[in-house]
Amino acid sequence: MIILVNSKINSSNIQSSLGKPEYSYYFLLAQLIPAMEQFARVIELESPEEVDATYRKLSATGESVVFISASPPHLTPLDLQCPTVSLFAWEFPDAPDQPWDNNPCNDWRHPLKHLAGAIASSWESAQAVRNLDGHSCPVTSVPAAVWPHFGDLLPEGGWRPAATQRHFEFSGFVLDSHVLGLSANGLVQHAPRSPRYTRVNSAGKDKRGAIGQTLDIFRSWRAAIRNRKSKADAALPAGEVPPPNPAGTQPVANCRFELSGVVFCTVLSPKDGRKNWDDIVTAFCWAFRDNPDATLILKITHHDLELYRIFLLTLLSRLAPFRCRVLTLHGFLDDQQYRELISVSDFYVNASTCEGLCLPLMEFLSAGKPALAPRHTAMLDYLDENIAHVVDTAEELADWPHDPTGELRSRRHRLNWESLMLGFQTCERMARQEPDRYQRMSMNASQHMRRFCDTPVVARQLEDFLTPLLTPRHAGGAQ
Repeated sequence: MIILVNSKINSSNIQSSLGKPEYSYYFLLAQLIPAMEQFARVIELESPEEVDATYRKLSATGESVVFISASPPHLTPLDLQCPTVSLFAWEFPDAPDQPWDNNPCNDWRHPLKHLAGAIASSWESAQAVRNLDGHSCPVTSVPAAVWPHFGDLLPEGGWRPAATQRHFEFSGFVLDSHVLGLSANGLVQHAPRSPRYTRVNSAGKDKRGAIGQTLDIFRSWRAAIRNRKSKADAALPAGEVPPPNPAGTQPVANCRFELSGVVFCTVLSPKDGRKNWDDIVTAFCWAFRDNPDATLILKITHHDLELYRIFLLTLLSRLAPFRCRVLTLHGFLDDQQYRELISVSDFYVNASTCEGLCLPLMEFLSAGKPALAPRHTAMLDYLDENIAHVVDTAEELADWPHDPTGELRSRRHRLNWESLMLGFQTCERMARQEPDRYQRMSMNASQHMRRFCDTPVVARQLEDFLTPLLTPRHAGGAQ
């Protein structure tokens, strides 16, 4: 069997595409290719335009060929001779069944009729396809084969929490609440407001806009930082060297961060409203406002720092004073750096309203790092109380992300903020007071993920699904 694969995002443009729609499909496909190679020859193509020529050349030799497009059904090519399978992540319990923008493909029933099959990344999203009226497309759910890439990080016997002081080196943009000095009395709360940012409304009255207010706050505390630099440096933990640009306006190179205590980490795009990243920050800062030995690492996966920088700084200033540490890292991590980030963390945090897969959560769990997360959508497939502290949620109405009408046709899961905040405290207490329990949870996490997403497990599921598709019925391409 030969499998042709393509993703709009590839290794040449992934760094500039972080945070853009479908960017995670690159990582999903990359994790599945080793499993495909267990039973087939895999050929990566630069674009769908190469598919049919490659298909005709290979099928002429008697080979069985299938094309897997890493894209949701409404963006998958339908006019190919080669049998085509959509590989997609979907975070809702139902699939779009109505067209809009004069595009029939937005009604998933239309593209699915023209595809040889569909591979969803979770049981719930596969079931959403099965529930469509009149659907006849074969569909299955297969997780990304994550465990082999991170399972080897687990020490013998499991991780012990906060055992030693750790360090992490990073090149990119950094915002470190310890260095910013946001807890200094009056740094932001009593800073003077500049009168320059005003807006005149239709009645002729001066009215300060939200952007102007935010810029005023940012500029005022930035000026205060310059005046209080020595005090901010003195507040750093012993032996720590502050990054040269703590407000994130200039990149740093090979900056070394010393970490101690309990370290929480989350990896997300701030543009993705599902992630509730501001709730993560507020819940963490409130939970540990008097605890200087708790750290939250926000690893941002987005190409545009200015999308969120001022908002984050304003949010932190409004939360001040707090003694815990929020360390925001903006920049691309190679595989080794990402593994080091996992190693220095104690817990992975997820606060999403819905998930199509959540690769970072799977990766941290595979490495034996317990989680603080809700249990819904794709996370139902692999998350339970033996490997995570589960955050409470409740269903609410939602719209599909690519539906321009914004009609509430689906559902998502509203986060219980207090449950998240208390969950932070529960995890910290376990790490401090019950290290044996943490270690058992660490072992459980890696072993559970091995059973769920090891390469042989995923390869068997893929082969069992793809082999029947390459029958004489599909010999002439998808109908």
